[in-house]
Amino acid sequence: MDTVVPGSPGPELKEYTALLRRRWRMVAAGVAGGAALALAGVLAVPASYTSTAAVQVLPTGMAEFTGEKSGRLAGDVNLDTEAQVLRSEEVSAAAAALVAEATGSPATADGLRENVDVTVPPNSNVLEIHYTAGSPEAARAGAAAYSEAYLDRRAERVDGLIGAHLEALGGERERLEEELGRVIGASGAADPRAEAVRQDITSVSGSVAPLAALRETVEPGRTIIPADLPERASSPNPPLWLAAGTALGLLAGLGAAVLRDRTDRRLHDVEETERLGGLPVLLDLSACRPERGGRTPGLLGEDRAGGQRVQSLVHLIRARSAGDAGRTPAAGGEGPRAGRVLVVAATTPGRAGTAAAVNVAAALARTGSETLLVCADPRSDTVGELLGLPEGPGLAEALVDGEDPAGLEVRPEAAPRLRVLRHGRPGAAAPVQDTAMADLLGLLREQAEHVVVAVPPPSERADVHAVAGAADLLLPVVELDRTPRAELAELTAAAERFSVDAPGVIVLPRQPLPGPPPEAAPAAGAPAAGRDGTERSASGIVRVSETPAAPDPEAPEEESEDEETVVVPADSAGARR
Repeated sequence: MDTVVPGSPGPELKEYTALLRRRWRMVAAGVAGGAALALAGVLAVPASYTSTAAVQVLPTGMAEFTGEKSGRLAGDVNLDTEAQVLRSEEVSAAAAALVAEATGSPATADGLRENVDVTVPPNSNVLEIHYTAGSPEAARAGAAAYSEAYLDRRAERVDGLIGAHLEALGGERERLEEELGRVIGASGAADPRAEAVRQDITSVSGSVAPLAALRETVEPGRTIIPADLPERASSPNPPLWLAAGTALGLLAGLGAAVLRDRTDRRLHDVEETERLGGLPVLLDLSACRPERGGRTPGLLGEDRAGGQRVQSLVHLIRARSAGDAGRTPAAGGEGPRAGRVLVVAATTPGRAGTAAAVNVAAALARTGSETLLVCADPRSDTVGELLGLPEGPGLAEALVDGEDPAGLEVRPEAAPRLRVLRHGRPGAAAPVQDTAMADLLGLLREQAEHVVVAVPPPSERADVHAVAGAADLLLPVVELDRTPRAELAELTAAAERFSVDAPGVIVLPRQPLPGPPPEAAPAAGAPAAGRDGTERSASGIVRVSETPAAPDPEAPEEESEDEETVVVPADSAGARR
């Protein structure tokens, strides 16, 4: 088998964009679902309000006692420590008392601490207090209570430190004064030890005055932004929630689209067909647009872009035919070389395979080649649709009744150079899988340069396997979004098993869903009576009855005898009569 395998082993970016085009409904559903869930959350989640107060923490001037110069600094204040102090049990308890006083409802330190958050803006000595509650008033009361409680506790702490230091200095001075009295009483005022004690008393007194002044003037911090009354809820935030829901829905939709595409065993585009099918696309009609009120593809003429693509394919077929000159001799090895049998095999039930075969056959006929289209697919309505042919005798009558196929051929007005062997009368079923089919194809290839045979998909009938042995070329027809990968793989495997050249595939857009397959009457393989009183079975046996089909009223009356049926094998001439 002569095949051309494309070199791209994996998916490319354009295949992902094609995936988005195929699955855009799933992606859009994911986006819409995410947005709907976000909107439902906005409506269902209770609103919460956040009030913010900003407190500037000022140095106390007592860093050696407060430890303000240790840790992460902003100026002379350790803001890490102050943030922890603000959320401490002591400050939270004081804030709870203030909130209860302001709102008239009880509050607990633990409940307030769960709703407060403290942040420190970069390069500042400011604590931002964020308090969240179920109403704007409660949020403002909580933020204001925390800022007030923190500043009060900080002021009390600084005042306590200064007071303790002053008390220690006072005690030291009293002790020194008592010592000075003892020294003077024992040795007099001129004693050098008395002078030393006086200097110590002076030093201690000099430390008391600055501390006392600091106690009166110290400002440990102040509120620079009072707690505000929130105008709108901080949570849920509708724009943020909708954006997040849409983004999550988009991710979910994309994931579902990729998963659905990976589990879908159908072929969706040309690139995927080439990559997974292992055959190049020789004819791509997926972009053809239907005519007004019609289906696509119709009968493509030379004046249309799709028609020129079909012409390119048939020129390739003719070039291969010229390259194989002498490969298929005529019967008996004499005379001109026999024609080539081209099997156009559908991969899905419906009009795709037959539509491709009709266009290929018509294009071959336009090149001047003697071309015969054989309709082996029981769904023959597409031939009538494209070529304007009514149902009539054809392949079924040639195989079952032994009629001459040349007398059953018709030339449609839509393609005058093309000869068509229709499938058969309404309800007739051609036994394509009978051995007589191979004999018939041998006869037809002697009467035409190209015999184009349209066969149904392997999933419906095994006709392609029956005619592959007599075929020279096999062209699978892929219907995008409907052809299973396994169908194309089965056709390529059949071409390899029967040593049939499969140069590539034909790609068509998705077609309307077909109806149920036509019911055969009689069933394939059942004998059918010929016009001359013979009965021919699908196995190639002709049953000849001595009793005429109808009595002749003018014939002389003869003695009645028992009817006798003689069974004789059908020769090839009888099969092609």
